[in-house]
Amino acid sequence: MASHLVQPFHPSPAQHTTPPSSPLHQPIDAKEPNAPNGRLAQDKTDFESSLAERLLATLEKLVAERSTSESSSSGDDAATKAKEPKVERASKLAYKRVEEAYDNHSNKSIITNGCHRWDDKSWKYKIVETAGPGVKDLDQYVFLVRDRIDRKTDEITSFIDVKSPSLRDVLREVCRDIRVVSLAEETPSIEQNILFHVRGALKAQHQRAIGGENTTAAQHLGLLVDCIETTFQPTDQQLSVLLAKNEVTYDLLWALFKPNAEVYTTCKGTDAPMGALYNHCEERLDMDGAKFMYVEIRYLSSNGKTLGEVTAGRKIPYFRGITKIEFLQVYPLEYHPEKEKMAKDLIDNGRNFVSLMGLHHRQYEGKAFFIDDEGEIVKRHINDRIMIDAVCFQEQNPGHPFPQVRKVEPRDPITGPIGSLGLADLDPSQLEENDFLICSPTVFGFCLGSKTFLEFAVANITEISWSPSSFKDVKIPESQKKPIWALTKTYLDRDESDGFRDLVQGKGRGINFLLYGPPGVGKTLTAETIAETYRIPLYTVPAGQIGVDPVKVERILTSIFKIASRWKAILLLDEADVFLAQRSNDPHLNALVSVFLRELEQYDGILFLTTNRVQSFDEAMISRIHLALQYHPLGRDAREAVWKYFLGQANTKQGSPDCPQDAVDELAEKELNGREIRNAVFVARSMAQYEETVVCATHLNESISAREQFQRDFQGAGVVENLNSYF
Repeated sequence: MASHLVQPFHPSPAQHTTPPSSPLHQPIDAKEPNAPNGRLAQDKTDFESSLAERLLATLEKLVAERSTSESSSSGDDAATKAKEPKVERASKLAYKRVEEAYDNHSNKSIITNGCHRWDDKSWKYKIVETAGPGVKDLDQYVFLVRDRIDRKTDEITSFIDVKSPSLRDVLREVCRDIRVVSLAEETPSIEQNILFHVRGALKAQHQRAIGGENTTAAQHLGLLVDCIETTFQPTDQQLSVLLAKNEVTYDLLWALFKPNAEVYTTCKGTDAPMGALYNHCEERLDMDGAKFMYVEIRYLSSNGKTLGEVTAGRKIPYFRGITKIEFLQVYPLEYHPEKEKMAKDLIDNGRNFVSLMGLHHRQYEGKAFFIDDEGEIVKRHINDRIMIDAVCFQEQNPGHPFPQVRKVEPRDPITGPIGSLGLADLDPSQLEENDFLICSPTVFGFCLGSKTFLEFAVANITEISWSPSSFKDVKIPESQKKPIWALTKTYLDRDESDGFRDLVQGKGRGINFLLYGPPGVGKTLTAETIAETYRIPLYTVPAGQIGVDPVKVERILTSIFKIASRWKAILLLDEADVFLAQRSNDPHLNALVSVFLRELEQYDGILFLTTNRVQSFDEAMISRIHLALQYHPLGRDAREAVWKYFLGQANTKQGSPDCPQDAVDELAEKELNGREIRNAVFVARSMAQYEETVVCATHLNESISAREQFQRDFQGAGVVENLNSYF
């Protein structure tokens, strides 16, 4: 300490060894400066000043001595630490259990050898230290068993933090095909429950390591095997008893599913059986706080071009007590009541799925579905022809939650189903039975009847039963049938090198038919029978579906013509009056006609236009029509043929219609068009099905009487033929 700050204290010689005597009874005047009391006050002040100086000097000495002592001690400690042996990783043949206090509010965690508790006031975990090695010394153990608490559920998840390099290498080998495990780090971690399913592999590795050259590796692996055997012994015993009865508890769901195991579930929209592979599971909470087990699975699907892997999830709601495994929404396939039969069905389904990749025209009967804007599944029952086309589905429904098909990454060495094939090599001919088992149960496509993009169950898709002879049932003169047949066949059999084209390349490549006449005389049936004869799709679009806004009309027409060309379908634009009308002073109408003409010029396909009137066609439109056919009201003979045609399709479970020729002759006398006859037969068949009998003349007459009553009641509202066009 600097000498100028605190001066050393030097005692001065005493002036008096004893206080001077004074008279005891003499009065003392305090005001007198030389009075004895004044001298005592002065002596007290001098004493206090001297004491302060002595105290400061003593403190200065103590500080100096302490500083010297600490400096010496620090040097001694450094020397001592330098002499201590360095702690090496995994040098101690033991493992240590530690706790991880995870604060999900701040997304931070603390590893400690002590215990922890949650403090609601500070909203964080408080650590209560206990005796034991510090965190920095934990690397000396072979591995750590780290218990991590979940703040939301108050449940503990245990991890194995691997410190031993040899143990890490063994786990990498054993767990290489488990999707949720990554052991690439130098000192990786793995969830302890995962080791429950690889105990057998670890034991086998340990047996091979015993007696080998690397005794340390064998000891480390043996330590882990002993740890997990002790940890999971109660779980193993409880699970074995339950599985013997095909039962399980909610708390043991994690132990039920083995990594990469084949699992069984169903399609959410069609309820079709579905096979997949298990990825992992974890407990989650619903919005209302209810617990459920989320099970992630993977399966093979297609985006219409390639075959790849898709990830999906299933929920198992929390349940109390014990339940049958087959009652779960997803469970290992080995516990299915009819495992072998179901596996065969799933494999057959997978083969069909692969065969339906790309573009296909098929028949469908059963449940189909789509997902609306709210994310809800909307189911429909379909009994109609469909187009299977995942590419078109995605293009026309960009907002639909289409599954993301991912590349299947190959592994080296390759193990497990679908692991051996990359995306470019995923050829159906290379797939094995296990690969077919996990194919998607549904395909994406379009229902030609309801005109809706849907997802269809593969199991409900069949080949189409064609009726090529139906063209003879169209009641138009043979002189009109011949040009329709000739133009259609020429277009479908055309040679790309044919030089008969429009002068402008890319224009005038299609064939356009105009069918005009009153409702119900066979215009639509003509297009249907042409498609039936040549076994090609019929894509019907009502004009009302297109709209009248020129901007939207252009976009919709472009899409319609593109789809029809892609499917190589016959396009039927029904009731197309608004696009055929003569252009006038109405700019809105003129825009619609112009847009239609422009799109029509670019269309390469077969187009049928139908209309109920032909008085005001635009001249430019007439010039683009290859063949126009007029349809007249049905005569008596034509009506008889139509009655017979639809009656031939009116069978019930009880048999074919009971309608003798005299009854048909009587029906043919009624002036009904083809659509009215079809509707009358449909209503009669419905009544017969309700009565559980066959269709008879009584059913038909009742159906016709109801329609005639309707026409009489609304006769004043307009022409009857126009009203009939809506039925």
